[in-house]
Parts: sequence; structure tokens; C-alpha cells
Amino acid sequence: RLRLASLVGLLVAASGLALIGSEDGGHVPMLALVLTLCAGAMWGVGNIITRRFGSVDLVALVIWGGLIPPLPFLALSWWLEGPERIGHALANIGWSSVLALAYLAFVATMLGYSLWSTLLSRHPAGKVAPFSLLVPVIGLSASAWLLGERLTELQGWGALLVMLGLLVNVFGAKIGQRLRAASAH
Repeated sequence: RLRLASLVGLLVAASGLALIGSEDGGHVPMLALVLTLCAGAMWGVGNIITRRFGSVDLVALVIWGGLIPPLPFLALSWWLEGPERIGHALANIGWSSVLALAYLAFVATMLGYSLWSTLLSRHPAGKVAPFSLLVPVIGLSASAWLLGERLTELQGWGALLVMLGLLVNVFGAKIGQRLRAASAH
């Protein structure tokens, strides 16, 4: 159910994402924007499907689901880049790439999606899904902390607005109830 606090939180967080996305003049190629919107839509569909599964071994679900995407990606890479380029990339793979793959496969995918799916199976999607707004904030923070990148003022304000929107979504209804109860007395 859509509540006023959820709607206000969504608008505040969306304005923060708009600020983050407007960096560098907001020149986003149309294909990139469409693909990003499609990815967000698929994420939402995946959340709904995961929620409807109910009591299922979520780690197994993530593992079996992870077996399918490499096949079309390999076919697409074979078609776009060719076997020579794939062979060259595999022959010259470095340890940083191997560690990045291990992190993405085990930590981000296995652990991250398993925890996310567990949350979705135990709580309403409307309570859990807004936490996905933390992805760009954590990405910006990690790039500053791990890679030494400097955040711009616009990115900082955008991240704060995303956090504020999340806080309004999570706690706004309770705060509103307390304010109404206090004004009634």
C-alpha cells in the first residue's frame, strides 16, 4: 500500500538520485538510460518473484539462477568481440581481475542476493525494496574510500537526499503518528 511517507520519501530520494546523475552536465546517452531503467524494472520483477516463492532455499535459488546468465553473455561476447579477443583476455587475466571476479561471484552475488532474498521472504517488499536506494550511495562512498576519488558537492548533496528519503520512507509514518497524537493532546 502506498503511504504518504513512502511517496514523500520516494520523491526526496529520487531528487537525490537526479542530483547524483546530473553530474558532468547530466549527459547520459539514451541507450544507457533505457538499459538502466530496464535493469531497475527487472530488479523489481525479481523482488516480486522472490517474495512470492515463500519458503524456499534462497541460497540454492541464487546459485541455480546464476547458472543461466553466463551462457547468453558468452554468446554475445563471442558475437561482438570474437574468439580471438576472448582468448587473449583469458590468457592475460591478472590477479586483480581474478579477485574482482571472486568478489562478484561469492560476496556480491551469493552473500548479497541471499541476504536480500531472505529479507524479502520475511518482510513486505515495500519495506525492504527502498533500501536498494543505498546502492549508489555505497558505490560513491566506496569509490572515495577505496579508490581515493573525490566526491563533488553535488554528489554529496544527492547522497544525503537519498539517505533522507530512505529515512522518511522507513520512519515517516511513525513520526507522523506521534505528531498527530501529540497535537491531539
